[in-house]
Amino acid sequence: MLKEANKIHFIGIGGIGVSTLAQISNDQGKTATGSDIEDSDHIHQLQKEGIKVSIGHKAENIDKDHDLIVYSYAIEKENPELTRARELGIPTITYPEAVGEFSQDYYTVSITGTHGKSTTTSMMAILAMDAGLDPTIILGTKLKEMGDKNYRIGTKPSINGKKLLIVEACEFRNAFLYYKTDVLAVINVDSDHLDFFKTQENYIEAFKKACNQVPKDGLIIVDSDDKWSRGIWTKADAPFLKITSKPNKYATCNKSYLLEGRTLTPNKTRIKVETHKYEKEKTVSPKPKIKPPVPGKFNIRNSAFTAVIGQYLGLTDEQIEKGITKYKGSWRRMELKTTSLNEIKFYDDYAHLPAEIDLTLEAIRDEYPDKKILAVFQPHQFVRIKLLLKEFGAAFSHVDGVLIPDILRNRDTKEQMAMIGTPELLDEIRKNHDNVNHTTDIPDTAKWIKTHEKEYDIIIAMGSGNIKKLYKHL
Repeated sequence: MLKEANKIHFIGIGGIGVSTLAQISNDQGKTATGSDIEDSDHIHQLQKEGIKVSIGHKAENIDKDHDLIVYSYAIEKENPELTRARELGIPTITYPEAVGEFSQDYYTVSITGTHGKSTTTSMMAILAMDAGLDPTIILGTKLKEMGDKNYRIGTKPSINGKKLLIVEACEFRNAFLYYKTDVLAVINVDSDHLDFFKTQENYIEAFKKACNQVPKDGLIIVDSDDKWSRGIWTKADAPFLKITSKPNKYATCNKSYLLEGRTLTPNKTRIKVETHKYEKEKTVSPKPKIKPPVPGKFNIRNSAFTAVIGQYLGLTDEQIEKGITKYKGSWRRMELKTTSLNEIKFYDDYAHLPAEIDLTLEAIRDEYPDKKILAVFQPHQFVRIKLLLKEFGAAFSHVDGVLIPDILRNRDTKEQMAMIGTPELLDEIRKNHDNVNHTTDIPDTAKWIKTHEKEYDIIIAMGSGNIKKLYKHL
């Protein structure tokens, strides 16, 4: 449907995923329109590119000339635009279904996981571009190397006679199960989206299904050290490669990749990814030495995944070393922002789960061991906070101060909002930290920071909600 459609309307066009498909459609000469409930930087960019965007969802935004409606998973079935489309007989598909259809014509590398998929996909994107593979790229973040966009359209075949697609594959509501995937990289499996999956078992099962969908001539790459990733590939038809930090560990298939130096300081340690052939006597072949150019021990793991994918796609060690070291960061991944705060470095980051927060703050502390650091975290989704309360409480050990605005509602029902409140979260964090403060919204948070700015050298704002706008108030 996506390929044949000429006039497409995108509901929830302000989201980074849906906006990508709108821009791709526009670049292909199709007529793209869209709507969203509020204005945003994404929408301003779309409008600059000539895409008509309406603020607010209204039935009159849909007319009989539209031949396809693409909508975000966040859109309710009773949405007036969806209702109007059904009345007019216009086909409707979700964003993941559209990406899945788009992927059919490509050799597709899908990079997924609870944490690290945006960074790893960005690394892989830069590597593939630098190596001349001319990839098509769909990201959940933006790259300067792609003109501060989150997508790129390639034009020439480069892998097995097909054009290469590198896509950040989100697991939310089983979105990644719609994609046609040739190489699946599972960075890790933690806990997320339990408002949809309900249980950790269901969440893990989604990743197992993604592995099982990879064809026999494809490849699965996993981190065998990751607790919840273990065994997700065992029923898959595709071969697999395992990344491990444990030396002298054999794989159960023909190849395994050993990552050395994971516990060392990322910015100061050159790492190796070594190939271990599964034979009676183990032989070791040296592989690229990679120095991650961005802080964080997790970026050693992300670099290893990128290197392994690059090797599988036939890139040389030299290409891998050069390409990965060109990665300098991406939008909302420890991104340094300009503010009016005197002599304070302000970072903006997407971290919104306990493990992500902990690792990000550890990276900041490693980077600034003697500085006073304030973590500003905007909690998001009442169900998530309820289910991961203890983990959130323990996630701020690396910083000197913690500032928590009110929990931001997103898709939460009234019943879910009644499950927990901001005071409970504050109490849990205070069990592990003696400097925890509370604000209400973004303007109030900015006011608090301005009042206390002399107390800190580094401020990092984290979360998946409108916390990304905080720096504009400073």
